[in-house]
Amino acid sequence: MPIDGYYLFASSVAALVARVCTHPIDTIKTRLQVERTRESTWAPLLAPAATGSLLKSLYRGLPVTLLFSVPALSVYLSCYESTKTFLAGRAIGRESILNHLVSGCVAEIAAGTLFTPMEVMKNRLQTAQGESGRALAKTIWREEGLRGFFRGYWMGLAVFVPHTMVYFAVYEQLKLNVFGSLPDNDASHLTFGAYMACSAVASAIGITISTPLDIIKTRWQVAAGDQGMAFRTGPLDIARQMWIQEGPRAFFSRGLLARIAWGIPTTAISMTVFEMLKDYRRETVA
Repeated sequence: MPIDGYYLFASSVAALVARVCTHPIDTIKTRLQVERTRESTWAPLLAPAATGSLLKSLYRGLPVTLLFSVPALSVYLSCYESTKTFLAGRAIGRESILNHLVSGCVAEIAAGTLFTPMEVMKNRLQTAQGESGRALAKTIWREEGLRGFFRGYWMGLAVFVPHTMVYFAVYEQLKLNVFGSLPDNDASHLTFGAYMACSAVASAIGITISTPLDIIKTRWQVAAGDQGMAFRTGPLDIARQMWIQEGPRAFFSRGLLARIAWGIPTTAISMTVFEMLKDYRRETVA
């Protein structure tokens, strides 16, 4: 199942543009998710500004994010497109829902090995002050070893595999409906706005479904940095403590709006840039 080199280029550009534009919202989301109170406040967002500018604070962890997310999203989108083509050659229609579900699953599993270290380091940098990315990497290696960089990997798959499968199934069906409304049914005529709209709707549905597990995953990854190797709590205990101390709203209200505000533009920008670059190549080659 070879990966088209142009897919790697297009997905890399998409990752770079999307992450630079939406990283501040991602920082807000992360800080809200790890705040352990019954009421959401802006305190976790504004407090870090005391040691520097708010904008600089909101961009903490961006170098780490770009270092991992560009190759990760490249693997993610390239694997998705390549798997779609591979399955289409084996009697699973390229536009079938089964193809989109399986392709999304394969893409998420493949990219998870890069996304997880990024999430571990990014989340800790976004919620702490004074430590550089290099220093944090050394600390994780010294205190936790290689396992520390993959803390929450399986939890991440539990969160993002269903999210990705739902996202691509909805996104592709929405695109097909838009294509069907076009006079010549030509995919190259799909506009920038149409790609954005299809991706935004699909992203909102996927985010809502996966938010509770994402909050638990984020807290688990950040907790090791807060409490060192003494922290032995697993995801199930974190979920139980959330229920007892914060109530059921913690699984949805804690950063849900921030996650939607981050997830929709991140996904919409990355997918739209990727799709437009694919369309450009198709038109120039033709």
